[in-house]
Amino acid sequence: MREKQEKQRYVDVLSDSGFKALFGDQENKPVLIDFLNAVLPKGRRVKDLTYTTTEFEGLTPNNKAARLDLRCEDKDGTSFIIEMQKYDHDNFFKRCVSYGAKVYDLKTIKGDRDYDISPVYVIGILGVEYFDRSDNHWRDNFISDYTFREKSTAEVICETISLIFVELKRFDKALEDCKDIIDKWCYALKHMSKLDSLPIELQNRIFRKLFKAAEIAQFNPDKRTQYEQGMMTERDELNIRHTAERKLREALEAAETARIKGHKDGLKEGRKQGRKEGREEGKAEGREEAKIEMARNMMANGLPISDILKYTGLTEEKVLSLT
Repeated sequence: MREKQEKQRYVDVLSDSGFKALFGDQENKPVLIDFLNAVLPKGRRVKDLTYTTTEFEGLTPNNKAARLDLRCEDKDGTSFIIEMQKYDHDNFFKRCVSYGAKVYDLKTIKGDRDYDISPVYVIGILGVEYFDRSDNHWRDNFISDYTFREKSTAEVICETISLIFVELKRFDKALEDCKDIIDKWCYALKHMSKLDSLPIELQNRIFRKLFKAAEIAQFNPDKRTQYEQGMMTERDELNIRHTAERKLREALEAAETARIKGHKDGLKEGRKQGRKEGREEGKAEGREEAKIEMARNMMANGLPISDILKYTGLTEEKVLSLT
């Protein structure tokens, strides 16, 4: 096994373009089925999948349309939503609950009122450490499963909405220490983009299919062009994000300098107002300035308003006033 030295051979599943090229391509449905069967609870097996719409009207709190990363259905009506989360998001768990609830309720909206509703699974592939996993239970456990249970007995009456998270950020095992299928999937998804061949330890039917589907050189011309254009856009957005974060750090440092200066002026002049302005106004103005600059950069590069609101924390009214 060798790490890539020059040209990347396999996609990075934690990039939007890599995720879509691998799991979003219906030609790779068998790979997606293998992945789902690895992370789903025992007794729940996927037989076949149909890719369905990923866009819903009125899914967000302000009643705007939202687009899921991937949604599909099994023959028995069980729905699967697969979401990839590479960056920090304070409300990611709640967002997944909202997505799952919306899909779960679709049948009743369409007129099926007997509530014989097929279950919904939301699977999140996480490139960030979202949860507190300081408890020893999570040391070698990288899959979490949340659903409706009775608190004292953990009884599950029936399958309804389940949230399953594959926590790649925490996964740090060497390949030789990967003994079960979950460990091997975590290793493959996390490290695939850095490899230039399929490791011997992963030489079986499942991972041969995975690596073949993820090999960039095997994409047809249209898919290759779409993938490369998507990666260029992602790199531009990442650069904007890093620039904005740097400017925000600089603004905070400037605000801290202003706070210290204000504090000294306040001591010297015996005025509390100086300390308050240095501590509060300087910091607040510095943050606001950096966020506005970040928003302008993101707008100039064509990012959607929803992303700008998410990354800057500005109000929609404030962002729209910058146009």
